[in-house]
Amino acid sequence: MKPANKAIFANVILAAGVGVASMTAGAAVTVPSYDIEAGKAIVEANCAACHGANGVSVAPAQPNLGGQNVKYLYKQLVDFKTQARRNGIMEAQLAGLTQQDLANVAGYYAAQAPWTPGYGNKATYVAAQKLYLGGDKNRGIIPCAGCHDPKGAGNEWAAFPRIGGQHATYLATQLKMFRAAGREDEGLMADQYRTNDSAKKDEKGMMQIVAAKLSDRDIKILSEFLSAVH
Repeated sequence: MKPANKAIFANVILAAGVGVASMTAGAAVTVPSYDIEAGKAIVEANCAACHGANGVSVAPAQPNLGGQNVKYLYKQLVDFKTQARRNGIMEAQLAGLTQQDLANVAGYYAAQAPWTPGYGNKATYVAAQKLYLGGDKNRGIIPCAGCHDPKGAGNEWAAFPRIGGQHATYLATQLKMFRAAGREDEGLMADQYRTNDSAKKDEKGMMQIVAAKLSDRDIKILSEFLSAVH
């Protein structure tokens, strides 16, 4: 292994250790027993238009969900339902659904075949890979791979999402929302912040802390890089 690669690998391991401290909220997610067929019926009626019947979204602003970690999906649905995570469309779609319905939807999408990765930006691939795998010690940015896996597969136990191959547009939007919350930007609407990774109300979660240090360029190249990772 080359020295540079050893350094990156060491940073990934270090970040994984740091990430353990942030796993408490994710590890506490318990998904009720779910009915995949019941989830399919709900998806066809409520979700397919944006996320696809099989969890592959045709709109880059909407996330792919097929094969996503079931704990992560369930937690996000619950957070939308309780408005811990804000999005007017999602809140409206979930208004008439029960907790069991949410579990069924999460279980259905998690059971689908994983989405296919897209195409990254060759011009910024190396810089983005370095930031994703090794972070930036000078700016206090820990590697994303420590929590989300070197290939973007996420961490099912901790409810950290799969992000490899996800739409770049969607990823960039989420990072900017986490950044806005982490920096405590003022004058934004509630759905322009994302705080639902916090373990406790009014505390900053790992994503808010990390994203607060990212520049617009960081977000752009990371999102494009991740859209092709698998």
